Amino acid sequence: MVGRLSIADALGADAFDTDSIAHLALSDPQLCVTCARRPCIQVCPAEVYHWEEGRLRISYENCLETGACRIACHVLGNRALVWNYPATGHGVQYRYG
Repeated sequence: MVGRLSIADALGADAFDTDSIAHLALSDPQLCVTCARRPCIQVCPAEVYHWEEGRLRISYENCLETGACRIACHVLGNRALVWNYPATGHGVQYRYG
């Protein structure tokens, strides 16, 4: 029997065709500053969101497009995240599983 890949190895096999236009944005960055829970950081498996220099930074190039961040922000956060799928032909390309 062939061994299973670890989650890190499986995700490492994915490819990304990054668009020059971000598909993730904030409706109002100040909403993130006042967000107590910052759930987008907690739920993103690709660590797209991180707090840096007093503001939320978004590394959309690594997005796995699960949509968990959008749900978390709108249910538990301050509803600041604007999430769209990347333009056709761009984004994550899953290679395993």
